[in-house]
Amino acid sequence: MQETDIQRLKQVISRLSPGPVALDGQPELLRLLEECWHLFDGSDDEAMAAYKLGRAENLYWHPPFLIFAIERHGGTSLGSTRAELQGWTLDLEHMIAKCEKIGYRQMYPKQAPFDVKPIARELCEAIISGSRDERLDWSRSGAVRVLTGRILPESSERTLEGRRKRLRKAIGGLLAPHGWQSSGAWWKPEKR
Repeated sequence: MQETDIQRLKQVISRLSPGPVALDGQPELLRLLEECWHLFDGSDDEAMAAYKLGRAENLYWHPPFLIFAIERHGGTSLGSTRAELQGWTLDLEHMIAKCEKIGYRQMYPKQAPFDVKPIARELCEAIISGSRDERLDWSRSGAVRVLTGRILPESSERTLEGRRKRLRKAIGGLLAPHGWQSSGAWWKPEKR
């Protein structure tokens, strides 16, 4: 009779000493774990799947628990420069997998900070004086909209959103003393 995947996994683990799993023993252990990953209750939490186990690191055997960290790249596919680190604890006695977020790892350099204040000053001077500027869209009523796509450098969605907010806040702070108020995406002068 052929051994089941879980029996083979438990046999390999039974030969381990408690503590960090030696690097030379990890490939076989991870291969067997991949084959029986679906048998652990909770193994599909956090969109985890067996094929991702090749990224497991810092394997640690604390009977009956196999503990490891794994880098998850969901955020990087959305433009983040950081990967989430998850800690997984497998209870081999009760066949339960539990996950917790344990931190982040910087995958790519962060973009340099972007100072919006000089740009906000330039734009406010143009708005207050009524000047034409390719970064401004004037309506017939005298309202103006700032065209951020012509101002802010390309970046991740989250970074761009933060820069837009900071620019809008800086513009608002400079225009308010001159009687300008925001109305959605537009700035309007107070009616006198």
